[in-house]
Amino acid sequence: MQDRYVADVGDYVKCSILRGLIRGHHDWSLGVAWWLFRPFPNEHHNADGGHRDYLSRPNDWKQFDPDLFEALATIDKEEKGDVRALEDPRLFPNAVFARDPVPCDGPFAQRPSQRRRWLSKTKAQLKDCDVVFLDPDNGIAPEGLRLTLRRAGKCVTIEEIEELAQRHRTTIVYHHQTRRKGGHRAEIRHLAARLKESGLEVSGALRARPWSPRVFFILNGDKELQDRAKAIAEVWGDHMLWLTALDILEGSK
Repeated sequence: MQDRYVADVGDYVKCSILRGLIRGHHDWSLGVAWWLFRPFPNEHHNADGGHRDYLSRPNDWKQFDPDLFEALATIDKEEKGDVRALEDPRLFPNAVFARDPVPCDGPFAQRPSQRRRWLSKTKAQLKDCDVVFLDPDNGIAPEGLRLTLRRAGKCVTIEEIEELAQRHRTTIVYHHQTRRKGGHRAEIRHLAARLKESGLEVSGALRARPWSPRVFFILNGDKELQDRAKAIAEVWGDHMLWLTALDILEGSK
């Protein structure tokens, strides 16, 4: 997540998914780890996060989540370029947010230890949450990515997912799809296999397709949560697809 992405179409998709999964569960608490990445000023060089045209087309987009759409339109109009603008209890009742930026500056040798301390704090902030959402800028780290690299701040490692999915807690992990050889469906299967090999239960995934393709892996989700995910995909129609664990691992769709 980056502050400059607030209220773009990616936020609309992910916030709508989270709201749909927890709606009506007043005894559930949602924990959000924004995985906030703060770029240097000279890194604001592309149009990433600029997909807000949907807000000017309510006839096409508002029906998916009207209250959320209106809230994001207000955020955009008021130019609130800060992730805290999304932390509205009217949108996310009974939610806890961990928003400290991922430490990825300073001396290279110190970055891994700084990140471990940051992760420990994030884990403590979300320890009582029933469902946790991890929102790294790029998603699940590729194999061998060194935490000494600045770009590692945009990723979550498999080991970090394991730690935050404590006691088999339901965990949702964002991944921005790449140009990995074999295509997007092969990438989803590859990531699911990595998660499964680490001992994590992949219950399914929501693949969203407005602008850049993105996938939300659902780990340790019970049948009710899976049914809700399927219903969310049905509401979004051609913009979203629910993939069961079987779909992912066998590539049946």
